[in-house]
Amino acid sequence: MEIQKNKVLFRITLIIVDLALINLGYILAFLIKFGWNIPGYNFASYLSAWPWLTLSAFVFLYFYKLYGGYRWRWAEVFASLICVAFFQALVAMALSFFLRGFSFPRTVLLTAPLIQLILLALWRRGAWHLERRLQCPRKIIVVGQSFEAQALAEKLESAIGGKIKVAGIVVYESEYYEGSARAHGMLDDTLHKWPVLGGALDIGDCLVAVKPDQVFICSNLPQEYKAEVVCACVAENIRVYLVPDLYEIMLIQSKLDQVDDVPVFSVGRLGIPEESVVIKRITDILLSLAAIVITFPLCVVVSAAIKLDSRGPVLYRQKRLTLQGKQFFLYKFRTMVEDAEQESGPVLASENDPRVTRVGRLLRATRIDEIPQLLNVLKGDMSIVGPRPERPFFVSKLVSETPEYAFRMNVKSGITGLAQIAGRYSTSAENKLKYDLLYTKSYSPAKDLAILFQTVKVILMKDKAS
Repeated sequence: MEIQKNKVLFRITLIIVDLALINLGYILAFLIKFGWNIPGYNFASYLSAWPWLTLSAFVFLYFYKLYGGYRWRWAEVFASLICVAFFQALVAMALSFFLRGFSFPRTVLLTAPLIQLILLALWRRGAWHLERRLQCPRKIIVVGQSFEAQALAEKLESAIGGKIKVAGIVVYESEYYEGSARAHGMLDDTLHKWPVLGGALDIGDCLVAVKPDQVFICSNLPQEYKAEVVCACVAENIRVYLVPDLYEIMLIQSKLDQVDDVPVFSVGRLGIPEESVVIKRITDILLSLAAIVITFPLCVVVSAAIKLDSRGPVLYRQKRLTLQGKQFFLYKFRTMVEDAEQESGPVLASENDPRVTRVGRLLRATRIDEIPQLLNVLKGDMSIVGPRPERPFFVSKLVSETPEYAFRMNVKSGITGLAQIAGRYSTSAENKLKYDLLYTKSYSPAKDLAILFQTVKVILMKDKAS
Protein backbone atom coordinates (compact mmCIF):
# COMPACT_ATOMS: atom_id res chain seq x y z
CA MET A 1 0.00 0.00 0.00
CA GLU A 2 2.88 2.36 0.85
CA ILE A 3 4.50 1.67 -2.56
CA GLN A 4 1.23 2.45 -4.37
CA LYS A 5 0.86 5.67 -2.36
CA ASN A 6 4.40 6.74 -3.33
CA LYS A 7 3.63 6.07 -7.01
CA VAL A 8 0.52 8.27 -6.85
CA LEU A 9 2.45 11.09 -5.15
CA PHE A 10 5.21 10.79 -7.76
CA ARG A 11 2.67 11.05 -10.62
CA ILE A 12 1.04 14.10 -9.02
CA THR A 13 4.47 15.72 -8.61
CA LEU A 14 5.28 15.01 -12.25
CA ILE A 15 2.07 16.67 -13.42
CA ILE A 16 2.49 19.77 -11.21
CA VAL A 17 6.15 20.34 -12.14
CA ASP A 18 5.55 19.64 -15.86
CA LEU A 19 2.75 22.20 -16.10
CA ALA A 20 4.70 24.72 -14.02
CA LEU A 21 7.68 24.41 -16.39
CA ILE A 22 5.47 24.85 -19.44
CA ASN A 23 4.18 28.14 -18.05
CA LEU A 24 7.64 29.12 -16.83
CA GLY A 25 8.81 28.73 -20.42
CA TYR A 26 6.32 31.39 -21.55
CA ILE A 27 7.33 33.74 -18.72
CA LEU A 28 11.05 33.36 -19.48
CA ALA A 29 10.35 34.00 -23.16
CA PHE A 30 8.64 37.27 -22.17
CA LEU A 31 11.61 38.21 -19.98
CA ILE A 32 14.07 37.52 -22.79
CA LYS A 33 11.99 39.71 -25.12
CA PHE A 34 11.15 42.62 -22.79
CA GLY A 35 13.37 42.26 -19.73
CA TRP A 36 11.63 43.08 -16.44
CA ASN A 37 9.39 45.71 -18.13
CA ILE A 38 6.88 43.35 -19.73
CA PRO A 39 4.00 45.35 -21.30
CA GLY A 40 0.86 44.87 -19.23
CA TYR A 41 -1.27 44.23 -22.32
CA ASN A 42 0.82 41.28 -23.46
CA PHE A 43 1.12 39.71 -20.03
CA ALA A 44 -2.57 40.21 -19.24
CA SER A 45 -3.39 38.39 -22.47
CA TYR A 46 -1.14 35.50 -21.39
CA LEU A 47 -2.80 35.36 -17.95
CA SER A 48 -6.25 35.17 -19.56
CA ALA A 49 -5.14 32.30 -21.81
CA TRP A 50 -2.93 30.28 -19.46
CA PRO A 51 -5.74 27.87 -18.40
CA TRP A 52 -6.15 26.76 -22.03
CA LEU A 53 -2.41 26.53 -22.55
CA THR A 54 -2.05 24.51 -19.36
CA LEU A 55 -4.89 22.19 -20.32
CA SER A 56 -3.47 21.55 -23.79
CA ALA A 57 -0.02 20.86 -22.30
CA PHE A 58 -1.49 18.26 -19.95
CA VAL A 59 -3.35 16.60 -22.82
CA PHE A 60 -0.17 16.31 -24.90
CA LEU A 61 1.92 15.10 -21.94
CA TYR A 62 -0.66 12.43 -21.17
CA PHE A 63 -1.18 11.43 -24.81
CA TYR A 64 2.55 10.85 -25.33
CA LYS A 65 2.59 8.55 -22.27
CA LEU A 66 4.88 10.73 -20.21
CA TYR A 67 3.26 9.55 -16.99
CA GLY A 68 4.61 6.03 -17.33
CA GLY A 69 8.12 7.02 -18.32
CA TYR A 70 10.13 4.30 -16.55
CA ARG A 71 8.77 1.78 -19.05
CA TRP A 72 10.35 3.61 -21.97
CA ARG A 73 13.94 4.26 -22.93
CA TRP A 74 15.15 7.81 -22.48
CA ALA A 75 15.28 8.29 -26.27
CA GLU A 76 11.53 7.64 -26.39
CA VAL A 77 10.85 10.01 -23.50
CA PHE A 78 12.90 12.78 -25.12
CA ALA A 79 11.19 12.27 -28.50
CA SER A 80 7.85 12.61 -26.71
CA LEU A 81 8.98 15.85 -25.08
CA ILE A 82 9.93 17.26 -28.50
CA CYS A 83 6.44 16.44 -29.77
CA VAL A 84 4.83 18.05 -26.72
CA ALA A 85 6.82 21.27 -27.20
CA PHE A 86 6.06 21.33 -30.93
CA PHE A 87 2.30 20.79 -30.67
CA GLN A 88 2.07 23.11 -27.68
CA ALA A 89 3.61 25.81 -29.87
CA LEU A 90 0.96 25.19 -32.53
CA VAL A 91 -1.77 25.55 -29.91
CA ALA A 92 -0.28 28.84 -28.71
CA MET A 93 -0.16 30.14 -32.30
CA ALA A 94 -3.75 29.04 -32.90
CA LEU A 95 -4.93 30.80 -29.75
CA SER A 96 -3.13 34.00 -30.71
CA PHE A 97 -4.83 33.85 -34.11
CA PHE A 98 -8.39 32.97 -33.09
CA LEU A 99 -8.55 34.94 -29.84
CA ARG A 100 -7.91 38.52 -30.88
CA GLY A 101 -7.24 39.59 -27.32
CA PHE A 102 -4.46 37.03 -26.95
CA SER A 103 -1.42 38.32 -28.79
CA PHE A 104 2.02 36.99 -28.01
CA PRO A 105 4.91 38.63 -29.81
CA ARG A 106 6.25 36.33 -32.52
CA THR A 107 9.61 36.07 -30.76
CA VAL A 108 7.85 34.75 -27.64
CA LEU A 109 5.94 32.19 -29.71
CA LEU A 110 9.22 30.98 -31.25
CA THR A 111 11.38 31.16 -28.12
CA ALA A 112 8.99 29.57 -25.61
CA PRO A 113 8.96 26.02 -27.16
CA LEU A 114 12.76 25.81 -27.05
CA ILE A 115 12.87 26.98 -23.42
CA GLN A 116 10.08 24.57 -22.48
CA LEU A 117 11.90 21.67 -24.13
CA ILE A 118 15.14 22.45 -22.29
CA LEU A 119 13.39 22.81 -18.91
CA LEU A 120 11.31 19.65 -19.38
CA ALA A 121 14.26 17.61 -20.63
CA LEU A 122 16.45 18.54 -17.64
CA TRP A 123 13.66 17.89 -15.15
CA ARG A 124 12.42 14.71 -16.81
CA ARG A 125 15.90 13.21 -17.15
CA GLY A 126 16.31 13.32 -13.38
CA ALA A 127 12.73 12.18 -12.78
CA TRP A 128 13.18 9.29 -15.21
CA HIS A 129 16.21 7.98 -13.30
CA LEU A 130 14.46 8.48 -9.94
CA GLU A 131 11.31 6.71 -11.12
CA ARG A 132 13.29 3.70 -12.30
CA ARG A 133 15.02 3.47 -8.93
CA LEU A 134 11.67 3.65 -7.15
CA GLN A 135 10.29 0.73 -9.17
CA CYS A 136 10.74 -2.59 -7.42
CA PRO A 137 11.94 -5.49 -9.62
CA ARG A 138 9.08 -7.75 -10.67
CA LYS A 139 9.44 -11.51 -10.54
CA ILE A 140 7.67 -13.21 -13.43
CA ILE A 141 7.01 -16.62 -14.97
CA VAL A 142 6.76 -17.18 -18.73
CA VAL A 143 4.45 -19.93 -20.00
CA GLY A 144 4.60 -21.30 -23.54
CA GLN A 145 6.36 -23.59 -25.96
CA SER A 146 10.06 -23.69 -25.20
CA PHE A 147 11.44 -21.63 -28.09
CA GLU A 148 8.88 -18.80 -27.86
CA ALA A 149 9.01 -18.81 -24.04
CA GLN A 150 12.79 -18.41 -24.15
CA ALA A 151 12.57 -15.56 -26.68
CA LEU A 152 9.89 -13.74 -24.67
CA ALA A 153 11.83 -14.19 -21.41
CA GLU A 154 14.94 -12.73 -23.08
CA LYS A 155 13.01 -9.70 -24.35
CA LEU A 156 11.31 -9.06 -21.01
CA GLU A 157 14.52 -9.20 -18.99
CA SER A 158 16.21 -6.73 -21.35
CA ALA A 159 13.27 -4.30 -21.19
CA ILE A 160 12.67 -1.27 -18.93
CA GLY A 161 16.04 -1.15 -17.29
CA GLY A 162 16.16 -4.70 -15.98
CA LYS A 163 13.13 -4.25 -13.73
CA ILE A 164 11.75 -7.63 -14.80
CA LYS A 165 13.38 -10.80 -13.47
CA VAL A 166 12.35 -14.13 -14.98
CA ALA A 167 12.09 -16.69 -12.19
CA GLY A 168 11.58 -19.57 -14.59
CA ILE A 169 9.70 -20.99 -17.55
CA VAL A 170 6.66 -23.25 -17.60
CA VAL A 171 6.58 -25.16 -20.86
CA TYR A 172 3.87 -26.65 -23.01
CA GLU A 173 3.01 -30.10 -21.63
CA SER A 174 4.24 -32.21 -24.53
CA GLU A 175 7.68 -30.61 -24.21
CA TYR A 176 8.02 -31.45 -20.55
CA TYR A 177 6.97 -35.02 -19.89
CA GLU A 178 8.70 -38.28 -20.76
CA GLY A 179 8.87 -39.23 -24.42
CA SER A 180 9.10 -35.63 -25.71
CA ALA A 181 11.73 -32.89 -25.74
CA ARG A 182 13.00 -33.68 -22.24
CA ALA A 183 13.67 -37.30 -23.22
CA HIS A 184 15.90 -36.04 -26.03
CA GLY A 185 17.67 -33.44 -23.89
CA MET A 186 16.27 -30.50 -25.88
CA LEU A 187 15.14 -28.48 -22.87
CA ASP A 188 18.58 -28.59 -21.27
CA ASP A 189 20.13 -27.15 -24.44
CA THR A 190 17.61 -24.42 -25.22
CA LEU A 191 16.45 -23.22 -21.81
CA HIS A 192 19.71 -23.24 -19.89
CA LYS A 193 19.35 -19.60 -18.78
CA TRP A 194 16.14 -20.06 -16.79
CA PRO A 195 14.97 -23.08 -14.79
CA VAL A 196 12.10 -25.14 -16.19
CA LEU A 197 9.55 -25.02 -13.38
CA GLY A 198 7.20 -27.62 -14.83
CA GLY A 199 4.55 -28.29 -17.45
CA ALA A 200 1.51 -26.11 -18.07
CA LEU A 201 -0.74 -28.38 -15.99
CA ASP A 202 1.63 -27.88 -13.05
CA ILE A 203 1.05 -24.12 -13.06
CA GLY A 204 -0.75 -24.12 -9.71
CA ASP A 205 2.20 -25.72 -7.92
CA CYS A 206 4.62 -23.38 -9.75
CA LEU A 207 2.73 -20.30 -8.58
CA VAL A 208 2.74 -21.49 -4.98
CA ALA A 209 6.45 -22.33 -5.08
CA VAL A 210 7.71 -19.21 -6.88
CA LYS A 211 5.07 -16.62 -5.87
CA PRO A 212 5.59 -14.46 -8.99
CA ASP A 213 4.28 -10.92 -9.33
CA GLN A 214 3.13 -11.50 -12.91
CA VAL A 215 2.72 -14.30 -15.44
CA PHE A 216 3.23 -13.91 -19.20
CA ILE A 217 1.56 -16.37 -21.58
CA CYS A 218 2.98 -16.90 -25.09
CA SER A 219 0.65 -16.87 -28.08
CA ASN A 220 1.56 -20.41 -29.20
CA LEU A 221 0.21 -22.09 -26.05
CA PRO A 222 -2.95 -24.11 -26.90
CA GLN A 223 -6.23 -22.57 -25.73
CA GLU A 224 -6.99 -25.26 -23.15
CA TYR A 225 -3.65 -24.63 -21.45
CA LYS A 226 -4.14 -20.88 -21.58
CA ALA A 227 -7.43 -21.33 -19.73
CA GLU A 228 -5.69 -23.50 -17.12
CA VAL A 229 -2.98 -20.89 -16.55
CA VAL A 230 -5.40 -17.94 -16.39
CA CYS A 231 -7.69 -19.70 -13.90
CA ALA A 232 -4.74 -20.62 -11.68
CA CYS A 233 -3.48 -17.02 -11.70
CA VAL A 234 -6.92 -15.61 -10.92
CA ALA A 235 -7.18 -18.01 -7.98
CA GLU A 236 -3.83 -16.75 -6.63
CA ASN A 237 -4.65 -13.07 -7.45
CA ILE A 238 -1.68 -12.79 -9.83
CA ARG A 239 -1.81 -10.48 -12.85
CA VAL A 240 -1.65 -12.23 -16.24
CA TYR A 241 -0.32 -10.80 -19.52
CA LEU A 242 -1.33 -12.64 -22.68
CA VAL A 243 0.49 -12.32 -26.01
CA PRO A 244 -2.48 -12.52 -28.42
CA ASP A 245 -2.94 -14.87 -31.33
CA LEU A 246 -5.53 -14.40 -34.09
CA TYR A 247 -8.30 -15.88 -31.92
CA GLU A 248 -7.72 -13.37 -29.11
CA ILE A 249 -7.40 -10.50 -31.60
CA MET A 250 -10.80 -11.41 -33.05
CA LEU A 251 -12.35 -11.14 -29.56
CA ILE A 252 -11.34 -7.49 -29.23
CA GLN A 253 -14.36 -5.16 -29.09
CA SER A 254 -16.74 -8.11 -29.14
CA LYS A 255 -20.21 -7.18 -27.87
CA LEU A 256 -22.18 -9.03 -25.22
CA ASP A 257 -25.49 -10.30 -26.61
CA GLN A 258 -28.15 -12.76 -25.58
CA VAL A 259 -30.02 -15.56 -27.35
CA ASP A 260 -32.98 -16.53 -25.19
CA ASP A 261 -31.28 -16.96 -21.81
CA VAL A 262 -27.86 -17.82 -23.26
CA PRO A 263 -25.15 -15.10 -23.06
CA VAL A 264 -23.14 -14.84 -26.28
CA PHE A 265 -20.36 -12.65 -27.69
CA SER A 266 -20.91 -11.00 -31.08
CA VAL A 267 -17.39 -11.10 -32.52
CA GLY A 268 -17.84 -9.11 -35.72
CA ARG A 269 -15.70 -9.09 -38.83
CA LEU A 270 -12.09 -8.13 -39.41
CA GLY A 271 -12.35 -4.87 -41.33
CA ILE A 272 -13.54 -1.28 -41.32
CA PRO A 273 -17.33 -0.81 -41.02
CA GLU A 274 -18.99 0.38 -44.24
CA GLU A 275 -20.23 3.60 -42.63
CA SER A 276 -16.65 4.54 -41.70
CA VAL A 277 -15.13 3.88 -45.15
CA VAL A 278 -16.60 7.07 -46.67
CA ILE A 279 -15.47 9.22 -43.73
CA LYS A 280 -11.98 7.72 -43.91
CA ARG A 281 -11.77 8.39 -47.66
CA ILE A 282 -12.87 12.03 -47.32
CA THR A 283 -10.32 12.52 -44.52
CA ASP A 284 -7.60 10.96 -46.69
CA ILE A 285 -8.34 13.33 -49.59
CA LEU A 286 -8.34 16.45 -47.41
CA LEU A 287 -5.18 15.50 -45.49
CA SER A 288 -3.23 14.42 -48.57
CA LEU A 289 -4.12 17.61 -50.47
CA ALA A 290 -3.06 19.77 -47.52
CA ALA A 291 0.17 17.79 -47.06
CA ILE A 292 1.05 18.01 -50.78
CA VAL A 293 0.71 21.80 -50.72
CA ILE A 294 2.74 22.15 -47.50
CA THR A 295 5.54 19.81 -48.57
CA PHE A 296 5.83 21.04 -52.18
CA PRO A 297 8.86 23.33 -51.56
CA LEU A 298 10.63 20.50 -49.71
CA CYS A 299 9.90 18.10 -52.58
CA VAL A 300 11.55 20.49 -55.05
CA VAL A 301 14.73 20.61 -52.94
CA VAL A 302 14.74 16.81 -52.46
CA SER A 303 14.27 16.22 -56.19
CA ALA A 304 17.28 18.37 -56.99
CA ALA A 305 19.40 16.61 -54.34
CA ILE A 306 18.54 13.17 -55.73
CA LYS A 307 19.46 14.17 -59.29
CA LEU A 308 22.78 15.66 -58.14
CA ASP A 309 23.66 12.69 -55.94
CA SER A 310 23.21 9.72 -58.31
CA ARG A 311 22.09 8.68 -61.76
CA GLY A 312 18.45 7.72 -62.23
CA PRO A 313 14.90 9.05 -61.88
CA VAL A 314 13.72 11.14 -58.91
CA LEU A 315 10.69 8.96 -58.21
CA TYR A 316 10.75 5.20 -57.79
CA ARG A 317 7.75 3.03 -58.68
CA GLN A 318 7.25 -0.39 -57.16
CA LYS A 319 4.35 -2.83 -57.44
CA ARG A 320 2.57 -3.35 -54.10
CA LEU A 321 -0.66 -4.91 -52.84
CA THR A 322 -3.47 -3.08 -51.08
CA LEU A 323 -7.14 -3.76 -50.20
CA GLN A 324 -8.19 -7.32 -51.15
CA GLY A 325 -4.85 -7.94 -52.84
CA LYS A 326 -5.32 -5.26 -55.51
CA GLN A 327 -2.03 -4.34 -57.21
CA PHE A 328 -0.87 -0.75 -57.62
CA PHE A 329 2.35 1.19 -58.19
CA LEU A 330 3.66 2.82 -55.02
CA TYR A 331 5.60 6.08 -55.41
CA LYS A 332 8.65 6.99 -53.34
CA PHE A 333 11.62 9.26 -53.70
CA ARG A 334 14.43 7.06 -55.02
CA THR A 335 16.83 6.20 -52.19
CA MET A 336 18.83 3.40 -53.86
CA VAL A 337 21.11 3.22 -56.85
CA GLU A 338 19.35 2.70 -60.17
CA ASP A 339 18.41 -0.95 -60.92
CA ALA A 340 19.32 -2.00 -57.36
CA GLU A 341 17.64 -5.42 -57.72
CA GLN A 342 18.68 -6.21 -61.26
CA GLU A 343 21.08 -8.93 -60.14
CA SER A 344 19.76 -9.93 -56.70
CA GLY A 345 16.05 -10.02 -57.48
CA PRO A 346 13.46 -9.01 -54.83
CA VAL A 347 15.15 -8.68 -51.41
CA LEU A 348 14.14 -6.79 -48.29
CA ALA A 349 16.21 -3.70 -47.50
CA SER A 350 18.55 -4.07 -44.52
CA GLU A 351 19.42 -1.40 -41.97
CA ASN A 352 22.84 -0.66 -43.53
CA ASP A 353 22.03 -1.60 -47.11
CA PRO A 354 24.98 -0.72 -49.42
CA ARG A 355 22.55 -0.04 -52.27
CA VAL A 356 21.21 3.06 -50.49
CA THR A 357 22.62 6.38 -51.74
CA ARG A 358 24.02 9.18 -49.56
CA VAL A 359 20.91 11.31 -50.01
CA GLY A 360 18.80 8.17 -49.69
CA ARG A 361 20.08 7.49 -46.17
CA LEU A 362 18.94 10.94 -45.04
CA LEU A 363 15.58 10.57 -46.76
CA ARG A 364 14.99 7.18 -45.14
CA ALA A 365 16.07 8.34 -41.70
CA THR A 366 13.63 11.27 -41.81
CA ARG A 367 10.90 9.34 -43.71
CA ILE A 368 10.92 12.08 -46.37
CA ASP A 369 11.13 9.38 -49.04
CA GLU A 370 7.51 8.47 -48.18
CA ILE A 371 6.07 11.88 -49.18
CA PRO A 372 5.21 10.90 -52.81
CA GLN A 373 2.84 8.28 -51.40
CA LEU A 374 0.46 11.17 -50.79
CA LEU A 375 -0.24 10.84 -54.53
CA ASN A 376 -1.20 7.20 -53.96
CA VAL A 377 -3.57 8.34 -51.21
CA LEU A 378 -5.12 10.95 -53.49
CA LYS A 379 -5.59 8.33 -56.23
CA GLY A 380 -7.30 5.97 -53.78
CA ASP A 381 -4.67 3.22 -53.81
CA MET A 382 -3.71 3.88 -50.19
CA SER A 383 -4.94 5.54 -47.02
CA ILE A 384 -3.01 7.86 -44.71
CA VAL A 385 -3.26 5.24 -41.93
CA GLY A 386 -3.27 1.50 -42.51
CA PRO A 387 -0.96 -1.54 -42.75
CA ARG A 388 2.13 -0.87 -44.86
CA PRO A 389 1.71 -2.23 -48.43
CA GLU A 390 3.98 -5.14 -49.31
CA ARG A 391 5.30 -6.49 -52.59
CA PRO A 392 3.48 -9.43 -54.26
CA PHE A 393 6.59 -11.64 -54.06
CA PHE A 394 6.86 -11.29 -50.29
CA VAL A 395 3.09 -11.46 -49.72
CA SER A 396 2.93 -14.88 -51.39
CA LYS A 397 5.81 -16.07 -49.24
CA LEU A 398 4.38 -14.68 -46.00
CA VAL A 399 0.87 -16.02 -46.65
CA SER A 400 2.27 -19.51 -47.27
CA GLU A 401 4.13 -19.32 -43.94
CA THR A 402 1.41 -17.49 -41.97
CA PRO A 403 -2.09 -17.76 -43.53
CA GLU A 404 -3.37 -14.99 -41.21
CA TYR A 405 -1.20 -12.53 -43.14
CA ALA A 406 -3.90 -12.33 -45.81
CA PHE A 407 -6.28 -10.70 -43.29
CA ARG A 408 -4.14 -7.53 -43.12
CA MET A 409 -5.37 -6.78 -46.66
CA ASN A 410 -8.95 -6.50 -45.38
CA VAL A 411 -8.26 -2.77 -45.16
CA LYS A 412 -6.54 -0.35 -47.51
CA SER A 413 -2.78 -0.03 -47.08
CA GLY A 414 -1.41 3.12 -45.45
CA ILE A 415 1.60 5.44 -45.24
CA THR A 416 1.80 4.89 -41.48
CA GLY A 417 0.14 2.41 -39.17
CA LEU A 418 -0.04 0.87 -35.73
CA ALA A 419 2.89 -1.46 -36.45
CA GLN A 420 5.05 1.55 -37.36
CA ILE A 421 4.39 3.48 -34.13
CA ALA A 422 4.31 0.51 -31.73
CA GLY A 423 7.15 -1.58 -33.16
CA ARG A 424 10.79 -1.05 -33.91
CA TYR A 425 12.96 -1.72 -36.95
CA SER A 426 13.90 -5.08 -35.41
CA THR A 427 10.35 -6.08 -34.45
CA SER A 428 9.54 -9.53 -35.84
CA ALA A 429 7.23 -9.89 -38.84
CA GLU A 430 4.87 -11.90 -36.61
CA ASN A 431 4.45 -9.07 -34.10
CA LYS A 432 4.10 -6.45 -36.84
CA LEU A 433 1.32 -8.60 -38.31
CA LYS A 434 -0.41 -8.72 -34.92
CA TYR A 435 -0.33 -4.92 -34.72
CA ASP A 436 -1.78 -4.66 -38.23
CA LEU A 437 -4.59 -7.08 -37.35
CA LEU A 438 -5.25 -5.24 -34.07
CA TYR A 439 -5.65 -2.02 -36.06
CA THR A 440 -7.96 -3.70 -38.54
CA LYS A 441 -10.14 -5.17 -35.77
CA SER A 442 -10.36 -2.03 -33.63
CA TYR A 443 -10.43 0.76 -36.23
CA SER A 444 -11.85 4.15 -35.29
CA PRO A 445 -11.28 7.71 -36.57
CA ALA A 446 -9.90 8.60 -33.13
CA LYS A 447 -7.33 5.80 -33.42
CA ASP A 448 -6.26 7.11 -36.84
CA LEU A 449 -5.73 10.56 -35.33
CA ALA A 450 -3.72 9.10 -32.45
CA ILE A 451 -1.51 7.15 -34.87
CA LEU A 452 -0.83 10.32 -36.88
CA PHE A 453 0.28 12.19 -33.74
CA GLN A 454 2.47 9.27 -32.66
CA THR A 455 4.03 9.08 -36.14
CA VAL A 456 5.67 12.46 -35.50
CA LYS A 457 7.45 10.85 -32.53
CA VAL A 458 8.48 7.83 -34.61
CA ILE A 459 10.19 10.06 -37.18
CA LEU A 460 12.45 11.34 -34.39
CA MET A 461 13.59 7.84 -33.42
CA LYS A 462 16.07 5.93 -35.54
CA ASP A 463 15.23 2.40 -34.36
CA LYS A 464 11.44 2.57 -34.64
CA ALA A 465 9.59 0.43 -37.18
CA SER A 466 10.17 1.13 -40.84
